[in-house]
Amino acid sequence: MTLDSVRAANAGLTGSLRRIADFVLTEPSVAARLTITELAERTGTSQGTVTRFCRACGLKGYAELRVAMAEEVGRSGAQRWSDDIGREIGPDDTTEQVLKVLVATNTQALARTAEQLDLTAVDDVVAKLVAARHCHFFGIGTSGVSADELRRRLQRIAIPCWSSTDVHTGIVAATLADTTDVFVGISSSGQVVETIEVLQTARRAGATTVAITAQPQSPLAEVADLVLATSSQTSIEPAGALADRHAQFLILDILYTRIAQTTHGQTLDLLVSTAEALDSHRVPAPPDRRPRRRKPSSN
Repeated sequence: MTLDSVRAANAGLTGSLRRIADFVLTEPSVAARLTITELAERTGTSQGTVTRFCRACGLKGYAELRVAMAEEVGRSGAQRWSDDIGREIGPDDTTEQVLKVLVATNTQALARTAEQLDLTAVDDVVAKLVAARHCHFFGIGTSGVSADELRRRLQRIAIPCWSSTDVHTGIVAATLADTTDVFVGISSSGQVVETIEVLQTARRAGATTVAITAQPQSPLAEVADLVLATSSQTSIEPAGALADRHAQFLILDILYTRIAQTTHGQTLDLLVSTAEALDSHRVPAPPDRRPRRRKPSSN
């Protein structure tokens, strides 16, 4: 039993009955803890009105409504756990069990991404990034972490690039773009409004637009000239966000490596010089303090 009967009846309710329905559907976790008297007070009605509301929804009485609200809350919590953590991982699973699920999930996400990845599109994106006047990477949330990571890697080999996770910054940069610029939008769902808006703006300005997404038919892909598709859709339903991020990072790895190959001579010099520049910011490795073995006596 859930609140489906309340949802079905809601459109035909008016006045005080509608107020009760709105409260129950909006705050089921709160309403489930209230007595019939308390619910009447919270909604500005009476106990009799609450009873009439229950019958209007096809329920026998308030006790049945409370059961429905409690089950709704439980279902909502279970769905949230499934979406964020995964159905294959329970709250009482051991560390070993969790590790096995995560390894299997991430392995599948990487393998499926490799299987479906359009390698011609990869090389096209690489060529665009190498030739661009400016490269801009945009993402929100964990996709923003991927955008920052790609920018950090490419800056080290002198690819002129920026990243942002703020939509205002992204739109300003996109507005000032031209045909020599490349904008990469990263979003697993392909439905993040801010990322879509940045790519739309960049495309109108004449920039090349690239989408990195797990949904190649998504709104984000529709505003991209080139699409690099990841896959976190595995037979195991795990912590999807984690698998998404590993799949995204595989795309970052291949872009970075192919760009380094394309600009091999320059890249090699830059990697050496930047490593030397950072040496002073690393703690020296401790000397080997293990006792030396004595040479065997010749006697």
